Amino acid sequence: MNQKSNPLQKMNPTLKELVLSILIWGILLGVMLIWLADSRISFILGETVGVLTAVFMACHMYRFIEHSLDMTEEDAPKYMAKGTVIRILVIVIAVLAVWKLGGNVIAVFIGVMALKLGAYTQPLLHRMIRKIYRKEERR
Repeated sequence: MNQKSNPLQKMNPTLKELVLSILIWGILLGVMLIWLADSRISFILGETVGVLTAVFMACHMYRFIEHSLDMTEEDAPKYMAKGTVIRILVIVIAVLAVWKLGGNVIAVFIGVMALKLGAYTQPLLHRMIRKIYRKEERR
């Protein structure tokens, strides 16, 4: 029988932890800040789009960095600059889409900031996951 491979198995472990950290922060920020929003539905829409954009940005950065490592010194900075422009355009498109749908644009930026928080807390999450796996291996 032909089985399809799971894309999560191929994903870099650090990137998996970063994505998990972004999602955790997205949920935490959403739960903490939803009470300050005028419209909870528009806040949820904006923050969800922001968090999904942050996940896309993390995966996109990983892919571009991996590719740039195989390039020459002259080509790599140009390639990375191209990736930066693409990520900025994605943020602009996400903000415009949420604005057009009547969502909370500030919540989009809050969701995108989950990438920053996730990057800072990924090492902590890594240590926690490693401890859990060690305990399971001892059993």
